[in-house]
Amino acid sequence: MDQIVTNNPDYGNEIASASRTFYDPKCHANIARVRDGEVLAGIVYTHFNHESVQCHTAVFAEHGLNRDLLFCSFDYPFHQLNVKRMFGFVPETNEDALHFNKNLGFREVTRIEGYFQHGVTCIVMRLDRQDCRFLKIKPRGIELPKQH
Repeated sequence: MDQIVTNNPDYGNEIASASRTFYDPKCHANIARVRDGEVLAGIVYTHFNHESVQCHTAVFAEHGLNRDLLFCSFDYPFHQLNVKRMFGFVPETNEDALHFNKNLGFREVTRIEGYFQHGVTCIVMRLDRQDCRFLKIKPRGIELPKQH
């Protein structure tokens, strides 16, 4: 059975490692889709500053991202943290990640030359809350709190 699990340190470390960042459970958050103890996909949130948050995503299985995980991945920062925007820092050599982020609605806002190892340029990508189409979907396997 699939589960959406939040803030599990082991899953956070696994997602962070795959997305080439680090995870500190004291100051970072994570959301993972898990089946039988195996992470299918997940996201780690870092650098929260009340205005924005940085995200690091990893997909471990084909179709690892589902409707529930997509909803949770954007509901958490935009509705629970109440940030206005999310950022992703992507090596320009990682074409799969660039394509993935663009498909999610992120857009390139700037480049930082020499940011990554071996002088690789960083493409800074941004998604604003009002542009996030995933906030409009209805999750299937998650009960949402009733709005008063």
